Amino acid sequence: MKTQITLQLNGKDTQVDAEIIDKKIWFKLDQQIYSYDLVDLAEGHYKKTKAAAKSADKITAPMPGKVTKVFVSAGQSVSKGDALLVMEAMKMEYTLKSDIEATVEKVLVSVQDQVALGSLMVQLKEKN
Repeated sequence: MKTQITLQLNGKDTQVDAEIIDKKIWFKLDQQIYSYDLVDLAEGHYKKTKAAAKSADKITAPMPGKVTKVFVSAGQSVSKGDALLVMEAMKMEYTLKSDIEATVEKVLVSVQDQVALGSLMVQLKEKN
């Protein structure tokens, strides 16, 4: 759901376009993309959702977007810091890199695929 929100920055109101996806609100301000979990205050307690659980061997989409480049294939060895793929979201490009020395087990996306927040894109197997 697209909407417009008002942010108060340094005492000034600023209108920005925003999008609500999977209980998160996403918006772009000064070439930076921000996302925050939405909380239902009516529940009476703060419940944080974590759509994209962080795991070094599972490369998941940090936000909804489109895959624009895939640099790896199944069976390929990767080092810490190697680029695995590039995705585009909100007119920005994000390079997702390996955090570990690993072998690529599966590549579950292709160029031009649309991915949702938390979608598994690359499965790695850590080297011992």
